[in-house]
Amino acid sequence: IMDVSKYKVGQRFRKRHQDNPALILSWELYYQDMMVQTKKGPLIENYLDKLLYVMNQGRKECSRIFAVRIDLHFPVNGNMECENNSNAYISNYISFLQWELEVANTKYPPKLRYVWCREQVDSIYPHYHLLLLLNGQAYRSLGRFNYELDNLFHRLVRAWSAAIGWPLESTYGLVNVAKDYESGRPYTWDFKRDDQAAFENLFYGASYMCKAYTKPIGKGGHCFDGSRF
Repeated sequence: IMDVSKYKVGQRFRKRHQDNPALILSWELYYQDMMVQTKKGPLIENYLDKLLYVMNQGRKECSRIFAVRIDLHFPVNGNMECENNSNAYISNYISFLQWELEVANTKYPPKLRYVWCREQVDSIYPHYHLLLLLNGQAYRSLGRFNYELDNLFHRLVRAWSAAIGWPLESTYGLVNVAKDYESGRPYTWDFKRDDQAAFENLFYGASYMCKAYTKPIGKGGHCFDGSRF
């Protein structure tokens, strides 16, 4: 259960994160005139800035966008070395995923952009939420969640298998496509760059990643990052 009191000073909500004053907290229902999710407590404006920047860069370069939100987990008995908060695994994942997309040899370049966040509460290992943005001319869907098909979903799984050095057949349950809590539908979007309503819907869905809750902030490692161009 989220402890809201840690975000308060007396009866007032904090404006800065208690473990890192450089991070600005926001309880507002809108950011840059777009709705965001605050059901899990305050969002971090620095992260919202980064999310919006990456999304805008993707929209500038691609006339059509395909986006998906996924969750990456570690095997419970994997003996993974995550204690140093280095985020080496997620860096490896992005590298392997970029390679997977390149060798797919699609008609149009995939033009991958991404945002990730690291979260951990009581579990032994952290987990990652990612928003992946791709050229909508290269990809229009994940494909069937069939582990024998060489589609985009399979490539997402293969990249995580390689990143953590875990057998592919045991990795499928560790890569999950996030779902809308209300509708239960997978969090995927396919839209043209001038479709502002779809863009705002994507921002709303991805704003969940910007919440302060569950982030191991102040423990020596980055909890949020994304494409730099």
